Amino acid sequence: MPAPLSDDLRRRILAAIKRKKFSVGEIAERFEVGVATVGRIKRRFDETGTIAPKAHGGGTPRLIGKEQEPLVEALVQRHPDWSEAQYAKALAKKHAIHASAVTVGRVIRRLGYSVKKSPSSPASATDRTSSNGADATSNESTTPPLRVWFLWTKPAPTRR
Repeated sequence: MPAPLSDDLRRRILAAIKRKKFSVGEIAERFEVGVATVGRIKRRFDETGTIAPKAHGGGTPRLIGKEQEPLVEALVQRHPDWSEAQYAKALAKKHAIHASAVTVGRVIRRLGYSVKKSPSSPASATDRTSSNGADATSNESTTPPLRVWFLWTKPAPTRR
C-alpha cells in the first residue's frame, strides 16, 4: 500500500473542488491522482471536516507474538541444528502454536539469529572449480554434490 498523499496536495485538491471550476476528472488529471482519490478527499472533508488521512489499519496480528518468542528462542538454543520445519513441528506439539516453517524462520531471524555453516562440517573434498587448464572448457561437472549442515547462530550484539 502506498504512502498517503501529502497534506499540501490534499489541501490543493480540496481548494480546486471548492472553486467548482473543474470537474472531478479534470482535478484528478491536473494533480495526477485517481478520480476515486479526489472523491475520497471530498467525502472525508464533508464527513469529518479534516483532510488528514485515516490511521493505518494495523494488518493481521502475528501468529507468534512477543509472548511466544522466548519459546522459540529456547528451542533454537537447545537444538541449533534443526530446520525451520522441525521447529514448527515442535512448537505445534509442545505449545499448540500452529505456524508454518516460514513463519517460524521469520521469528528466528527477528530474534537476531542467522543461518551459519557449522564449524564442525568437514572441509570440502573438491578442488577449485575454476582453472586455466585445458579441461576448463569441459561441459561435464566434476564437482560431486556437497552435503552441508547449518546451525542457527546469534551474532554478537553490535551498537546501533
